[in-house]
Amino acid sequence: MRTIILILLLSGCFLSSYAQDTAAVAPLKKDTVWRNTVAFGANLTNVGLSNWAGGGQSSVAATAFFIGNANYQKKRIRWNSLLDVAYGFQRLGSKEVPFRKSEDKIYALTKVSYNLINGDKMLLTSYLDFRSQFAPGFQFYDQIKYDSSVYISNFLAPAYVNFGLGIESRPVKNLVMVLAPVTLKYTIVNSEILSNAGAFGVTPGSRFRQELGASFLLKYKIDLMKNVTYTTMLNLFSNYQNFNVDVFWDNIVYLKVNKFLTTTFTTNLIYDDDVNVRRDDGSVGPATQFKHVLSIGILYKINNFGTR
Repeated sequence: MRTIILILLLSGCFLSSYAQDTAAVAPLKKDTVWRNTVAFGANLTNVGLSNWAGGGQSSVAATAFFIGNANYQKKRIRWNSLLDVAYGFQRLGSKEVPFRKSEDKIYALTKVSYNLINGDKMLLTSYLDFRSQFAPGFQFYDQIKYDSSVYISNFLAPAYVNFGLGIESRPVKNLVMVLAPVTLKYTIVNSEILSNAGAFGVTPGSRFRQELGASFLLKYKIDLMKNVTYTTMLNLFSNYQNFNVDVFWDNIVYLKVNKFLTTTFTTNLIYDDDVNVRRDDGSVGPATQFKHVLSIGILYKINNFGTR
């Protein structure tokens, strides 16, 4: 019932945005336009303690990331693609302690749209996205010993692939909403151990699960003040069988110190009823997953390269 109400509310947002007057909106450019952007960089944190009376532990952590956008427009056709990858590791304590990963992300999105109304008020849209990770993941029950760990994930275990068909709206600048009442979600668990355990909602022994449902995508970007930008991306999905909403919600606050130095604060919230995690109280079952990262590092960005 909550899912049905949510879908109705989202539909109402779309209808209200379409009801705006489009007579004064300038027509689309007829020429072909490419707008491409890439950003890559690294963050490094190091704490070194020697004979430190106050106590504590030495630590080292590093993260590398890459974000690429490719945007194409020709008359009423728009093609937007995004690649967002990152990998990081950390070590807490002495040199004898092994490194453990702290960040591991692969996200790709490509979206093709046909403009039904000049001015981007309503577009017929299809999209394909992919989400996974690079390396094996472990749940640690001791901060030092590796034999206290449990293997819980790997590359393509899981991987999520969504294909959606629906309507896109851009009611205000830098706000994109896609409501796709026809969405296929594929969950891949390409690991014999995890597949046999029925991890991530697949049938035990199966490495693949397919669901038909509805999805909602939202992306918004705003300049909070000079050199401070906030971006949010929300991805909701519910199949038509049990109406449980899967949530992926990413937020980032980006502070530009100078041409190369940046400070970022990111949060990631995930809820998937098919994923069992060990909760803070020791029980196991579905739970809201949350992560936040504050980092200072080097960023290099190239804007608006390509052909016009």
